[in-house]
Amino acid sequence: MIARANISISRSALRNNYRILSKKVPHLDLLPMVKADAYGHGAFYAAQSLLQEKKLYGFGVASFKEAVELRLALKNSKVPILVFSDCAPWTQEHFGLCKRYHLEPVLSEIESLLHFQSGRESTQISFHVEVNTGMNRLGVPVQSLPLLKNQPRSIFTHLADADSPNSSLTQKQMSAFQDVVEYVRWRFPETLLHFANSSAIWNHRDFPMMKEMNLARPGLSLYGVRPFESAKEDGLKRVMSFSSRVLNRIYLQKGDQVGYGGTYRCKNAKGEWVAILGAGYADGVFRSLSNQGIAYHKKKKLNFLGRVSMDLSAVQGHAKLMVGDEIFLWGDQVDPYEQALLAGTIPYEIMTRIGHRVERTYE
Repeated sequence: MIARANISISRSALRNNYRILSKKVPHLDLLPMVKADAYGHGAFYAAQSLLQEKKLYGFGVASFKEAVELRLALKNSKVPILVFSDCAPWTQEHFGLCKRYHLEPVLSEIESLLHFQSGRESTQISFHVEVNTGMNRLGVPVQSLPLLKNQPRSIFTHLADADSPNSSLTQKQMSAFQDVVEYVRWRFPETLLHFANSSAIWNHRDFPMMKEMNLARPGLSLYGVRPFESAKEDGLKRVMSFSSRVLNRIYLQKGDQVGYGGTYRCKNAKGEWVAILGAGYADGVFRSLSNQGIAYHKKKKLNFLGRVSMDLSAVQGHAKLMVGDEIFLWGDQVDPYEQALLAGTIPYEIMTRIGHRVERTYE
């Protein structure tokens, strides 16, 4: 059955990107983030594809639901799975899940940390602690570290502006984390340390403290999208390509309109072709791309025409564009940053909003 819309996922591209990231910080082990179904790419597929890669520490997810599903999918693998943002408030149910499925919780809220170590949990399972150095989202206060009773597997922070290593916020965070590093090296010398996301890995030369770290946490760049718009791609290959089939081709006369509300009107005196695609906002084609998104057919750029609807979109056509032809909305031919900018969002959201009815093809 020919799919109306399809995403194709490349294992070789994923592995290529992992190796590029590893070469940038060769002294660090990598903790790939596979939360949100690996940024829309398939968490099990991504994790399974990377299991045999060198310097793999484990995988990061956001919730216990994601963690349990991944552990069950990986079957007999004992690779660490860290749960980053689903441990507050800490409960005995969380402890039971960690024991049963060999999960490692991240404690990032002070009351939950204290509750966690008031029982037997902190001596029976590996755990991690996030400290808040200025992002002010998650993380225990730096000054609360003396309250730790047992050795965490790792202590880390998250940077709010790693795209800009010299910004005042980044410098403030790194200064605060330097104090954390000194304290941890003194009290818990075996505890691992990390702060680097994709942007910090890309900017590793501007982070002297990187030399003191043990891990890095690649996310967006692992999937082939440069970590910030001005970054060079440095050999990254896009893991996901999103395409849709032409369901109909229509020749408009001057004055003819397209789609709901007639927001596009043909102004060409000679008329023009329009191609109707089998993908709309229920499939992940943002409605905000109406009249301004882009698509590609055999390296020819096509503009969106009219409103994106739930199931359909319209783009520029031409005489050789036929029903059944494949049109690419992002991937190798379409820069995710360009499409995201036109949609008023960021590549992260575009990739994680793919609809469930879109066919998945895995390399």
